[in-house]
Amino acid sequence: MSYLQLLVLLVLLSFKPASAGRPQTDTVYLAVGTSIDITANSYGNNVLRTFCYPGKPRSLFSLFETVELVLSIANDDYSEYGGRTPEEVLEHYTEKRSLFSFTLFSQKRQNIQLSPFEQQCIGVSSKQPYNISLKHAQLDIWRLLQMSLGIAVFWSAGRLAKNSLFYYMAGMVLGICASLLVIIAVTSKLFPRRPMMYGVLIGGWTIGLYILKQLSDNIRVILITYREYVLWYLVITGLISFLVCYRIGPPKNPRSQNIIMWVLQAVGSAIVYFSSWHTSACVVLLVLVCSAHYCPNSVLQYVRSFYKRRFPPKRRLLTQEEYYEQAVSETARSLAELREYVNSPSCRQWSVISALRDPMRFASFANGAPHLFDEEIEDYSRTIEDSLEGADEEEAFDFLQSSMYYRPTGRLRNAQRTSSSPASYPRRAPSRGRQLGNNNVNARNDDEDDDDDDEFMD
Repeated sequence: MSYLQLLVLLVLLSFKPASAGRPQTDTVYLAVGTSIDITANSYGNNVLRTFCYPGKPRSLFSLFETVELVLSIANDDYSEYGGRTPEEVLEHYTEKRSLFSFTLFSQKRQNIQLSPFEQQCIGVSSKQPYNISLKHAQLDIWRLLQMSLGIAVFWSAGRLAKNSLFYYMAGMVLGICASLLVIIAVTSKLFPRRPMMYGVLIGGWTIGLYILKQLSDNIRVILITYREYVLWYLVITGLISFLVCYRIGPPKNPRSQNIIMWVLQAVGSAIVYFSSWHTSACVVLLVLVCSAHYCPNSVLQYVRSFYKRRFPPKRRLLTQEEYYEQAVSETARSLAELREYVNSPSCRQWSVISALRDPMRFASFANGAPHLFDEEIEDYSRTIEDSLEGADEEEAFDFLQSSMYYRPTGRLRNAQRTSSSPASYPRRAPSRGRQLGNNNVNARNDDEDDDDDDEFMD
């Protein structure tokens, strides 16, 4: 027998099952909340039990829905196979039982996430007893947080690309996670550039991925057992990554910042896409987010103004007390700003004084005097009372209560009523200059009366 015939025979034998007996199979369709206990069997791995979830129609209300298949078994003495249908599971089971079958990335998962909208099957082959249950969550908080995080990363990618703190943190995290790949890349330069060496490097990358997978599967055990080594690894690789980032420095070129922004937006889009089993809804959401992010401001302003015109907000009218308080506070604030401006170097006082009819009044106002005289307030009050003669008492009372500078003169019938304003209205005491002005006016009137009396006596 030649070597070629022997090789063909070995290939044909590799596709035959390792055991001579036909496997015993059965299929169970699970509903939400189902729990099944499987007893031990004496046939061992020659028995394949397939558990399928039929799925349901897609709906927006199931955007964050999660279905999880939980396998509870005492040890790892079992084999697990996946597929869309029971026939596909049986096919995988038959392939892995062949003579020369070898799978580098074989998985033994005890918590398996299933799509709520598609049929999926899991085959288990074991001689140990185990339990299968199907759990369901209508709203998965972690998926909701994942989608929110993806949208936040996409929306703030432009600011993060220019942030130095984010640059150093991302560099340290990338250095910690990719240190094994950096070692492989550095050692690859020691090999000669020959075709055989490329095969060695490809095999090295495969072994590196296998090591990363084993680390991810046993991360909890590693953190508990080798805490000190993990801590020193994080400290050393993080410090080296920080020094490298510090030596290079944050990117200043706008094109480099744009590249970082696009990478972050791609990462955010991937996070949003994988945050839900409803992939079509995630794609629509990504299109809306991208359109809103790159939409011109003019279009957004037009949409906002159109919405306000179509659905105008309901305005709340001020009460009399609120109107009076707002008038007093805003007037005092505006007068203080005006007085501060006329006393500042930016105001051209001589030009302003030359254009005024009463420069002395402007100077007194700049020095803190009130902006209205008592005579002007009295004239204003008499004008208001003249305009309100014959008006309704309630309307006149409401109008006078909302007037800030009105002083009752007793000419109206409701003057006694308006003389006492509500307690909630702030009443300002007259200033010292106004009191002195009133005293001077009274003294002047007394002098004129004395002169008249003297003339009468003469």
